[in-house]
Amino acid sequence: MKRTLPLAIIIVLLTTACTNYRNIEVRSVKLNSFKLVSTSKASIELDYIIDNPTGASIILSSGEGIITKKGLDFAQLEIQKPDTLPPRTVKSGKLVVNAVLLDPMSLLSMGLNISSWKAEDFHVNTKMIFRTTSGYKKTLRHKNIPLKDLINKF
Repeated sequence: MKRTLPLAIIIVLLTTACTNYRNIEVRSVKLNSFKLVSTSKASIELDYIIDNPTGASIILSSGEGIITKKGLDFAQLEIQKPDTLPPRTVKSGKLVVNAVLLDPMSLLSMGLNISSWKAEDFHVNTKMIFRTTSGYKKTLRHKNIPLKDLINKF
């Protein structure tokens, strides 16, 4: 009896702690606003709807990325503030991303007419850190994702 009770408690704790984080679904992401803060900075606001069927709150604690154009760094992205997804809910919210142009000369060489830019010329490298209230931490890194594929995915 002394051995089976701790073993049963451990099994129950492990099965309740193991949630399938692959079931989290990003239902939609839309560009809400794009504001130029200065000549080299912009604020991008994204609206999202995410389904979190797991039993734990998930916190997007940090996120950053680099947009490259033909292998050269073009702009740096950073999530402005963390966001929390409550357990077993479908949440809609806003995510604010700051973008900083790393080389203003590249912007001038491409031309200021944004509609003439080709999305296939740009790639994105990202790093996002997710945490749960139970202490679980997951880092997602994506390298060299074509911006065109990312736009089509959303």
